[in-house]
Amino acid sequence: MKPTKTLAERRKETDSDQNVAASVEFVLRAELHESVETDFVHSIAGRIIAEPESRGKEDAGHIGASLVQFGEALDHGISVERLGDGISGDISEYWEHLFDVETGYPKEEIQNEFEVVDLNLLIIDYVAIYPEFRGLRIAESAIHRTIDIFGTGCGLVACKPWPLQFTPSVANDQEALKRLALPNVSKGEAIRKLRLYWSRLGFWPLSDTGIYLLSVSQRGCDASSRDRGKRLQ
Repeated sequence: MKPTKTLAERRKETDSDQNVAASVEFVLRAELHESVETDFVHSIAGRIIAEPESRGKEDAGHIGASLVQFGEALDHGISVERLGDGISGDISEYWEHLFDVETGYPKEEIQNEFEVVDLNLLIIDYVAIYPEFRGLRIAESAIHRTIDIFGTGCGLVACKPWPLQFTPSVANDQEALKRLALPNVSKGEAIRKLRLYWSRLGFWPLSDTGIYLLSVSQRGCDASSRDRGKRLQ
């Protein structure tokens, strides 16, 4: 029987490849019934695939996101009160911090800083890359590709950087912890590093809410992003 290669051996092979082709396969879930609040929240699951020159296609990680169609919900007669209270606890938190609960439009300070042109919101829930494929900017590419595809019609992209090893679904799953081989650091240090990573991608913190935001209309404007980040912190 052919011996199984160690993680170090596989990582060495990956590092030695001049090119690692990567792609992401998305699955989007949508309900098929009469419109209610939850019909405007679509769960997006992405399987990240890498293909090193020395090997065939392999799972490289996964990304999760949510497309929240606040604009379409209002157009279909869903009231502002029902949007704020009736979607889900996690989504309601974004609604509370980003939108005016009376008008349904972005709060004045959010509009002034981010020039929001659409009401829809894309939330990047998490991204995880397996250890042998880290350091190749695959996660960054997957995040940007997710925004390219699902961010059309959205005013903002949001996330709440939180280390996977400290989420209940992963912390209680030994197999997942072993597969991800996440750094053995304190929660505070892990959060600090993750927030710094998202900041480097152009996301900026919204005061002390834990929410990080990227304006779709201002995407790629590095100078304005730096100024905005200083004002929001």
